[in-house]
Amino acid sequence: MAEERENVVVLVDEDGVETAFEVLDIIEDGGNRYAAMLAADEPAEDTDEDMVWIMRIVAANEEEDTLEPIEDQAELEHVFSIFKTRMEDDFDFEEE
Repeated sequence: MAEERENVVVLVDEDGVETAFEVLDIIEDGGNRYAAMLAADEPAEDTDEDMVWIMRIVAANEEEDTLEPIEDQAELEHVFSIFKTRMEDDFDFEEE
């Protein structure tokens, strides 16, 4: 298991593969909380190493939160827009 770091979470995909992510920012908007993250490990050959992952934070129980993907494209774009504004001095964002 990877060493514990303060801003790193490990997510497990449907195949049981663990991937560590560095949490860059927690965004609160519209009553929801979101985590903006970068892959902390070596990126796979078929992924963009600078890809920001944004997931909704959902309370699993009183002590633990879970992360879930955002299915709504408009919601995702809105939250990413907030992230880009907050982090514009730290990152050089490419426009698509």
